[in-house]
Amino acid sequence: MVVLRLGKINNEERKFIPTRLDILEEYLQGMEEIEEYELTQTYRDGYKYRRYCDHGNMKYTRNLKMGKVTDVVEIGEEEFLEVLKDTKKSIRKIRKYYQDGDYEIDVDYFMEPVSMIMVEVASLGAPLADYQAPKGFVDVTGNKIYENSSIYQGSILSSSTIIEGTDAVGKSTTVDRLLSMGILCRERSMDMFSKYMEFTVPLEERVEHYYEYLKNHEEKVIFLVNHDKMELERRVSLRDVISEFDKKAYEYNQLYFETYQYMMEHDMLEGKLFLVDCTNLTFEEQVEKVKNIIIN
Repeated sequence: MVVLRLGKINNEERKFIPTRLDILEEYLQGMEEIEEYELTQTYRDGYKYRRYCDHGNMKYTRNLKMGKVTDVVEIGEEEFLEVLKDTKKSIRKIRKYYQDGDYEIDVDYFMEPVSMIMVEVASLGAPLADYQAPKGFVDVTGNKIYENSSIYQGSILSSSTIIEGTDAVGKSTTVDRLLSMGILCRERSMDMFSKYMEFTVPLEERVEHYYEYLKNHEEKVIFLVNHDKMELERRVSLRDVISEFDKKAYEYNQLYFETYQYMMEHDMLEGKLFLVDCTNLTFEEQVEKVKNIIIN
């Protein structure tokens, strides 16, 4: 049963894009889900119109944002449908609501106009600035691209790319920069590409898994490689904690490269697997190469 929050509601919040699905799932496992419903929203004349649907139970609101407060009033189905018929477009998403101590956590799974996940955090008493986001959550608070009204207008340029590569190759920083442009990327696919990129997995077995995935999924997958061994080792040495994977960064780099080469030579790329050689590139050049592959 949807419980509407009406009247003047504080709309201060922080927004995050999770770039690792496994990290998001692990984070949510520690919390109780309070509520879940489907939201459809559209915009007209400065107002946001919403339909809340919980197992067929429908409720409707008209919202007006006024600085740090949103005035929310309940409306009837007829008014909502009239506006939706006029605008001819909407945002549609599943919202799951959790509580994490003194914070409200809303996880929005967007279905239209783009597939994406956004986490919105509001205060239930503690200072919002003190909220500690999990690693892999990129803060997009204040970036107008990620306002719902902007998403409604088409601000997200792409939402279906996986960035893979060895440790220290620049995955996280590349993803962060792309996100700032409205280009959504996932860092690693832990249940597929990272899972089988191991020395204990035979090459033929690995590429068969990848090939099946590429045939049955729409995402682009980009392998980042850097053949400058000394540079990879330098970056690893700057980390506070150095794992066993970090110590073998160059060996894993070559594994990514050899896997891509084999799949290219055997016509297994499906037009979806790409490689960006970052050797001797500046960070800006690296981002630009990845961006061009995604956009084009």
